[in-house]
Amino acid sequence: MTGDASVLYNAGTVALQQGKLGEAVAFLAAARRIDPRAEDAARNLGLAEARVASGRGEEAGPVRPPATGLALSIGEAWWLAAILLFLAAIARAAWALRPRKTPQRAVARAIAIVPAAAGVVVVTWLTIAALGENAHPEAVVVAPLLEARRGPDEPNRSPVLLRAGERVRLGRATGADVEVRLGGTPIGWAAREGLWRISDTPRYTEQFESR
Repeated sequence: MTGDASVLYNAGTVALQQGKLGEAVAFLAAARRIDPRAEDAARNLGLAEARVASGRGEEAGPVRPPATGLALSIGEAWWLAAILLFLAAIARAAWALRPRKTPQRAVARAIAIVPAAAGVVVVTWLTIAALGENAHPEAVVVAPLLEARRGPDEPNRSPVLLRAGERVRLGRATGADVEVRLGGTPIGWAAREGLWRISDTPRYTEQFESR
C-alpha cells in the first residue's frame, strides 16, 4: 500500500471529529500499516474502535492503544529480512574462505545459520501475509448500516447487519456485490460501495482535508 501516514492520520482525525467512524477506522488503520509506531494514530484508532463497539451495544473499557515500540511496517520487515540474509551470506563467505577443520571455520558456519534461519522465517511470514491480503483483503464498513445477505445459491439464512467501522475481509466479487468474511468465515454478500479496502484509502483523503 502506498500513501503518506501523516496524510492518512489527518484524514482519519477529521473523519473521527465528524463522527464518520467507518472512514476514521479505515484511514487510521491504513496509517498504522505504514507507521505502526505512531502513537497518535494508535490512540485515535483505539478511540474510533471503542465508539464502534459502543454502537454495537458492547461495553467499551478505557481506550488503551496497542504497544508500538517494536512494531515494524511491512516495508521495514522486508528490509529486515534482506539485512538478515545479507549477513548470512557474509558469514557463509567467511566460512568458505577459512581453512578446513579450524575452530574459526566452525564458528563462522554457526554464525551464518542464525541470520539465515531468521531471514527465512521473516520472508515466509511476509509471504503468507501478502498472499492472505491478496486473496482476502481487509476492508472497513463505511455505510452507516450494511446488510450482508445470502447469495442466490446459498442456504436460506437471515442477513447480517454490519455497522460503520467494523473491519472485515473480502472474498469473491460479482457485479456490485462482494463476499464478506468474518473470522475466516463467509457471512454473506454486500454492496461494494459500502466498504473501503484499507489498501485503497489513500485515494479518499482529499475528501477529508483539514480546513
